[in-house]
Amino acid sequence: MKTKPDEPLEDIWAARRRIAERFGFDPRKQTEQLRRRQEAAKDRFYRRANEFTAASETLVLRDAPPKPK
Repeated sequence: MKTKPDEPLEDIWAARRRIAERFGFDPRKQTEQLRRRQEAAKDRFYRRANEFTAASETLVLRDAPPKPK
C-alpha cells in the first residue's frame, strides 16, 4: 500500500488539467487547436520517403514455404 503520493503522476494530471481548462474542458476545441498547429508547422518536419511506404509494399510473399535445413 502506498503512503506517499505519486509525484510524477500528480504533475502529469496537473498539466492535463491546466490544458483542459484553457479549452473550457472541450476536447473538440483542443483537437481543433492541435490540428491548426500541426498544419502551420507541417513544413518544419522532414520525413524520409520510406516512412510513407505501406507495410504491404515491403513484405516479400513466397509461392512456397521455405525449405527446411
